[in-house]
Amino acid sequence: MRLFIYLFFILTLTNSSFCSTRGDVKILEATENIQYLSQKIATDCILLYKNPKDILLKKEIDRSINNLLFYIKDIKDIKDIQEYTEGILEYFEINTLQKIQNEKIDLPKVKNVLKYSEIILEGAKSISKEHRYKFSKEEKMLMLNQEILYLLQRINKYYIAISIGLNNHINYIKMRRAILKLDNRLKIMNNYKYPKDLKYTLNEINELWSRDRELFYQVKELSIPYLLYTSSRYVETLVKKIEKYHKKNL
Repeated sequence: MRLFIYLFFILTLTNSSFCSTRGDVKILEATENIQYLSQKIATDCILLYKNPKDILLKKEIDRSINNLLFYIKDIKDIKDIQEYTEGILEYFEINTLQKIQNEKIDLPKVKNVLKYSEIILEGAKSISKEHRYKFSKEEKMLMLNQEILYLLQRINKYYIAISIGLNNHINYIKMRRAILKLDNRLKIMNNYKYPKDLKYTLNEINELWSRDRELFYQVKELSIPYLLYTSSRYVETLVKKIEKYHKKNL
């Protein structure tokens, strides 16, 4: 009888741990996407402010907001999420996102979007810290790829903000910090042993980033937001190619 109780306890504990881990993975995936989208929405909103007749960009913003709302709901729908996580989600004011979709983007709204993107980012990072588990090597590399995508958007966000006159010292410092973080993440990626075809992809990423990073630093002397944003989007496609490789290896 005692053996039966012991086995029942072990099986219950194992099943509970599996469910918890599965839920944690889902939350971590959602928070990574939220971090990326929080920066992308802000970046695209600033670009729309510069070019209000860009219909395709407006549609892209709407699509990103809908995706962000989906990932927020995805976390809320997980059973037995931590009270801490629920509390953080309350700070994601859904009405603010809907206003971005429905109202014209002017300079005050651009400033609000910049602030709100930081609120969402900080909240998503706080949630992810509460749902950590032991990552495999491939999972770590996948997370690294996703972080690079988020950092590219973050750098562009501050670069374009500075280019429209929001040229305060804090924006420049935050951009520089994001650049240094991206440098660090690329060093880790360069130490990974990729197959030959992906080495070419990685070399292309390194070459483009080496050129672009110097131009980002020159924002106060040279403003070319569309050129750098287009280049960054291409780098994203290359990073996503490597990302697929790590997903296959999970």
